[in-house]
Amino acid sequence: MARRIVTAEDVLALPEGGRLLATDDMTVTSAARELARRRNITVVEGAEAAAAPADAEQAAQAAPTGAPGTIIVTAVGVNRPGVLSELTSAIGQLHGDIQDVSQRITGGWFNAILVVDIKRSGQSFAAFREALKGLSQPRDYVVTVIDERVFTAMHRLG
Repeated sequence: MARRIVTAEDVLALPEGGRLLATDDMTVTSAARELARRRNITVVEGAEAAAAPADAEQAAQAAPTGAPGTIIVTAVGVNRPGVLSELTSAIGQLHGDIQDVSQRITGGWFNAILVVDIKRSGQSFAAFREALKGLSQPRDYVVTVIDERVFTAMHRLG
């Protein structure tokens, strides 16, 4: 099951002094937690969130559901002909829209980062992740797929 990511933008949608119900299928970013603290929003997690009364569920609805808009795909491994083609073909078959690509070959090693828009693909984040990770082969290359919102939260300064 795909996890829902709760970002600072999601916390802004909640009323000040309210509650954020973070069930087990949700990940609350550190920026979201900090903003919730500053806005006096209580973050209720785990079993307590699942058992919260129905009227409090409004807070959980602020968390994004479904497919994210953009994913970050990385591939790192031994360089050989066709690596980038395999990756871009798989993205194309899933109807992803490649927005940006950076590829580098260093000392026989292949490294690529792709920014892919999946909003109009009709595919979930989980479908993309599983299909692209399926390209990974031992002693060849490894593919990692991450929601752009998580990537951005991980690399935010300050």
